[in-house]
Amino acid sequence: MILAIETSCDDSAVALLDMDGKIITNQISSQTELHEKYGGIVPEIASRKHLTTLPLLLRHVFDQSGTGLKDLKAIAVTYAPGLIGSLLVGVSYAKSLAWMAGVPLIPVDHLEGHLLAPFLDHKELDFPYLGLIASGGHTHLIIAQGLGDYQLLGRTMDDAAGEAYDKVAKMLGFQYPGGPVIEKLASDCPKASIEFPIPLKGKKTFDFSFSGLKTAVRNEAIARDLYVEKQELISYETFSKKPESDAKVMTRDIAASFQKTVEKIVIQRFEQALKVYPQKKLVLTGGVAANRGLQKGLDKLASGKKISFYYPGMRHCTDNAAMIGYTALQHLKRGNVPQNDYLRLNASSRSPISQMTVSA
Repeated sequence: MILAIETSCDDSAVALLDMDGKIITNQISSQTELHEKYGGIVPEIASRKHLTTLPLLLRHVFDQSGTGLKDLKAIAVTYAPGLIGSLLVGVSYAKSLAWMAGVPLIPVDHLEGHLLAPFLDHKELDFPYLGLIASGGHTHLIIAQGLGDYQLLGRTMDDAAGEAYDKVAKMLGFQYPGGPVIEKLASDCPKASIEFPIPLKGKKTFDFSFSGLKTAVRNEAIARDLYVEKQELISYETFSKKPESDAKVMTRDIAASFQKTVEKIVIQRFEQALKVYPQKKLVLTGGVAANRGLQKGLDKLASGKKISFYYPGMRHCTDNAAMIGYTALQHLKRGNVPQNDYLRLNASSRSPISQMTVSA
């Protein structure tokens, strides 16, 4: 079996997979309640919580599966990218376990984990495919030719897609995480009436930009007297219990219009990329892949072009250790295991995939 550890951000995650890639157990301990009142993740709080959570989570995983260190063939760990304090906790813990068990330690790029996450739910998926990693910290459009063979077509020039969702939600007075809140507000709005500008429209690029869109939303919220970022943040449930008013209607309209614009941006990028790099399969992955609006939009695009569209199951969209273990296992099977002293492995805030040269 292979044990996987993921601590790149605020969720502590541990998973066990057999050598065929079947998930034995996949456990995630969320820190959302610790960070929601701040409107975003506090790195120091996140790393300290990992310190106390990981040992308990590992004990639970071993007890649940009836296994222990003696049953492991390898240990996988996310070493980049992410919050450096959080990564250091996971990497240090994994190194200690690998030394105790006497097994190889396989470092995994968190972005590659997301890129391969759909394989956990779609056994029929294979390379090559055009994929978008969309999360709170990353927006990367990639052609995946094969394991470790990736071509970066475009990335965000400023905010990541998930980050934009969180910031817009905070502007409107909602707690972190903002993605699910915006989606719920949008689903409550029968028609999005605001036409926000499309960043980089008409530009010959596969890059993304969400900063200008975020500013447009902010200006609209101010104009409608709905900009409440400095006030106490509330949950969607609290908002839904308020009496119906013009303010509630306008809040839903702003959220739905923002979501519609993000959908347009993502779909346009896929359309542009397919014209230059025709593919038979599309993949949406990362935390934002859980958004039903994006799923429906890309499914419609794929159906129109008679190609296949894949995204991970809800549990595998957000940060999880199963995708890290699966990715490590694929490299292990191909002999792509570092031969140097793994005790020298260090965490990094930068991803090798992010540092790839963007294709012209």
